[in-house]
Amino acid sequence: MKPKSDCIACLVERTKYECDIAFNDDSEKIRAMEEFIAFLMAHLDEEGKAPAFFGTERERIIKRRSGVKDPHREIKRRSNEVAKGLLSEVSDFYDAAVAKSGNKLEALVRIAAAANSMEYGVKGYFYDDDAFKDDFVHTLSENLNWDKDVITSAIKERNKILYLTDNAGEVFFDAFVIRKLIELGKEVVVSPKSAPVINDATTEDVKEAIEKVGISDPGLVKIVPSGSCIGVLIEEAEVEFMDVFCDDRYLVIAKGMGNYETISEFEARAELRLSGRLIYVFRAKCEPIASDIGVKKGELVAKLV
Repeated sequence: MKPKSDCIACLVERTKYECDIAFNDDSEKIRAMEEFIAFLMAHLDEEGKAPAFFGTERERIIKRRSGVKDPHREIKRRSNEVAKGLLSEVSDFYDAAVAKSGNKLEALVRIAAAANSMEYGVKGYFYDDDAFKDDFVHTLSENLNWDKDVITSAIKERNKILYLTDNAGEVFFDAFVIRKLIELGKEVVVSPKSAPVINDATTEDVKEAIEKVGISDPGLVKIVPSGSCIGVLIEEAEVEFMDVFCDDRYLVIAKGMGNYETISEFEARAELRLSGRLIYVFRAKCEPIASDIGVKKGELVAKLV
C-alpha cells in the first residue's frame, strides 16, 4: 500500500508518541523527530515504500538515539497480561460458536480478527486495556467483512500454514487459534519478529503464548521469524522465512495492518505465487487502509488475495 496524505500525518504523530515513550528530554524528542521527518521527505516518492517502511526507520532512529533496545517492553508486558486474562473467554466463545454452527474455522477467523483490536498509537483509533477487556466478548461477535466460503475453503485446502503474527498480547489469541489449527491436522509455522520493533510480538512472546495455551509439544509449532521490521520487507527478510513464504504448499495468514501495508506492495509478483494462498486478517483501524482494501474504517477484515 502506497502512503496516502493521511499516512504522513499519522507517521509524524506516531513519531511524537514513540518519542514520548523513549525520551525524557524534549530537545531529544525534537532531534529524533527532525531526523525522521528528513528521512520521510527524502524517500517519500520512491516506489514500493509502504507506510510501514517509514515506521521501521522511525523505530531505528529512536532506538539508536535513546539507546533503548525495546522502548515498548512495558507496554508489551501489559498487553500480554491482558490477553492471558481473556483466554478463558476465547475458549468459551469458540466452544459456543462451534456448538451453534459447527463451523470451527469461522470461529477461529473471528478470534484472529478480533484480537487485532489490541493496538496503541494509531491516529484516530482509541485503545484502552480496560475497555478492551470489557468489550472483548462483544468484539468477537462483531460484523466480519469477509467471504466466508472462499476463505474457509482456502484454509481447508492446504495442510501447511505460515502464520504471520502482529502485536504482543494479540499473539496469545493467535496461539489459541494455532492450537486449534494443529488439532485440525494443520502443520503450522509461526512467524514473529526476530528483534523488538514497536509493540510487535517477538520469538519470546510466541514461546510464552504457546506454553500458555497448552500446546503440549512445542515441537508441533515451528517458529521462523520474518525479520526485525514492521510488516515484511523482502530485502531484509530472513532466508528461512522467505523459503517458507515462497513455498506454495503453505497458506499464508498475515495478521495486522503492517503486514497488509507491506505485502500488498508485492503480492502480485509471479515468482511468489501468493494468489489464492494469502489471507489478510486485521481490524481496519485507519481510513487509508480501510479504503485501500475496500471496507469501512473500524471493521474486522479477512480477505483472500
